[in-house]
Amino acid sequence: MYNVVVMAGGKGERFWPKSVLKKPKQFQRIVSDRTMIEETFSRVYPEVSAERIFIVAGERFREVIVEQLPDLHRKNLILEPIGKNTAPAIGLAAAYLLEAHRDEVMVVLTADHVLKPRHEFLRAVEAAATAAEGGSLVTFGIAPDRPAVEYGYIEVGKARGRIKGLEVYGVKKFHEKPTLECAADYVRSGKFLWNAGIFAFKVSALLDAMKIHMPRLYEGLMRINKSIGTKTEDAVKKEEFAQFESISVDYGIMEKADNIICIRPSFVWDDVGSWGSVARHQEKDKHGNVSRGQVMLIDSKDNIVIGDDGSFISVIGISDVIVVKEGQKILIVHRSQDQRVKEVVQRIEQDDHYSTFR
Repeated sequence: MYNVVVMAGGKGERFWPKSVLKKPKQFQRIVSDRTMIEETFSRVYPEVSAERIFIVAGERFREVIVEQLPDLHRKNLILEPIGKNTAPAIGLAAAYLLEAHRDEVMVVLTADHVLKPRHEFLRAVEAAATAAEGGSLVTFGIAPDRPAVEYGYIEVGKARGRIKGLEVYGVKKFHEKPTLECAADYVRSGKFLWNAGIFAFKVSALLDAMKIHMPRLYEGLMRINKSIGTKTEDAVKKEEFAQFESISVDYGIMEKADNIICIRPSFVWDDVGSWGSVARHQEKDKHGNVSRGQVMLIDSKDNIVIGDDGSFISVIGISDVIVVKEGQKILIVHRSQDQRVKEVVQRIEQDDHYSTFR
């Protein structure tokens, strides 16, 4: 049996105005009638019992997580005092799992991905957990269907056979987000997969790797582990996290360890990184428009228009535009510029004049 750890941090800046500081993307209804964290939890539950599902998130998200995930056991909510990227977040989960689950597998998911169909996802998780039982650090590589520049890539090595019918490979190298030309070369070669940011490893195997490649993080996690259940637990966590380097588990561990294997699943994956990506998961009208809420489109094509409750939006004679309304906040951006939405958030955070829109 394995445990599931869901990382639910992150700001989701490119999904403003729905994603805001107090309630970012993972707690919003972005691609369905359920929030993204609700989708993630229901993707594994009840096949994985609630006792074995853990959420790692910032302290400020405690209430919204409890509200949106009523089946989550409160003791399985692991709270970070400060967000420091995925290596400290995953390491913190391992520190909490260490005593009772040292030799068990932890499957690490992110709360804001689209993964479908569910049965294929569960098959891939079972395969990853099986592979991790042998001590390997397992990652998922998605077969690319386009030269995407918004994802990192995994250059796979020799085939290692199959587990539960899914191909398993060694890993030659991890590559960061490429240029469009480079991404096209990756896709043509057939040797590169998208890095899905989904992992599986024994708790002990992960901590052993951290001890070798990230000794400062490991030492701090062990101090946190010793404080769990004591009066000093929160203070120790704050002290250690203040000193941790903000670094991803890819940089800190996966790119350095030599016992990495990659599973190539058959589910559809998308990390839904900006409003433009929503169109890949929503029904379009005959003119390529995606709309939600009370929306009227006239002589318009290839737009994304998302309203909120009680609003009415009309769009006339335009193309390739994203319009999102949330309360008093309205976003209008060309689809080719959707990555720049985070600039709005950054300016709002820097100027107290806009503090009510954070």
